[in-house]
Amino acid sequence: MKYVDHKVIKTAIGTFISIYLADIFGIQFGATAGIVTIISIQATKKESFVIAFERFLASLIGLFIAVISFQIFGYSPLTFGLFILIFMPLCLKFKLFQGFLCTVVLATHILSLKEVSFPIVMNEVYILFLGIGVALILNMYMPNMGKELEIKKKNIDILMKTLINYFGDVLITGSVFIDEDKVFKELKKELDEAREIAFQEYNNDLFDSSRQNIDFVQMKRNQYKILLRMRKHFYRFYLSSAHTPIISEFAGKVSDAIGVDQLYQGVLVELERIREVFKKMPLPQSRVEFESRATLFQFLNDIEEFLEMKKDYMEKWRDSKR
Repeated sequence: MKYVDHKVIKTAIGTFISIYLADIFGIQFGATAGIVTIISIQATKKESFVIAFERFLASLIGLFIAVISFQIFGYSPLTFGLFILIFMPLCLKFKLFQGFLCTVVLATHILSLKEVSFPIVMNEVYILFLGIGVALILNMYMPNMGKELEIKKKNIDILMKTLINYFGDVLITGSVFIDEDKVFKELKKELDEAREIAFQEYNNDLFDSSRQNIDFVQMKRNQYKILLRMRKHFYRFYLSSAHTPIISEFAGKVSDAIGVDQLYQGVLVELERIREVFKKMPLPQSRVEFESRATLFQFLNDIEEFLEMKKDYMEKWRDSKR
């Protein structure tokens, strides 16, 4: 985990710039502009603009309420409490809570000065403009995480290949894959991290956002759920059958197709051929064989669903690019 990343550096630089500019422009309570910058630095560009708008709107409303309250009831702690009592529910009601703390700090300036005038109110607006403006400018820089996401995608494919190959091998050998639980946990971790990166990349693109990476990760998360379901089947097999080597070999082909888009369609065609072969095979002769074969067929259905998810994803984004 990195403790000093781009966000920390931008926060430090932005705080310095805001306070420095406030001092140059003669803005009172200029340190507050640095605080506004600190709370306005966000993880993504879109989030920065949304929160900046909410904070600015809430602060204007809050300053108006504060000015009216102080002029009517005087400059006292009781009036300040009344202001909070009015303003806080409004922020909650209209989902403007991002601007609540900022506005409260601005209102304390008026309370400490014990007077209201146009220059004083404009001073608070300047603090707001300066703090938010510096944060927005600095937030225009966001590191490109595309390469990191591609690495995550490859890792996810490798881990899924490992699990599918294991599923195929255990049908034949009945062996225990000692790293099975470790691989599943690692795959879950990679999927969670890839999802976070995909959303960050999406929210950092202001003008040409594409949900392709988000859809890709969601498709892989759905495939992961299928792998968890397939995992349960192996504790219900009782004996081998003529179907087992066929499905085991097919699992290997599915593994080879993961991460190789050109192979998916061919594997789906192969799946239909296998189904036709199974239809011509003799029916099970005992209950145990029947239950084992039913489990094998369910396993085959899971593989089909696994493949169809990738097929649907590819068709969706192929059509969108036409």
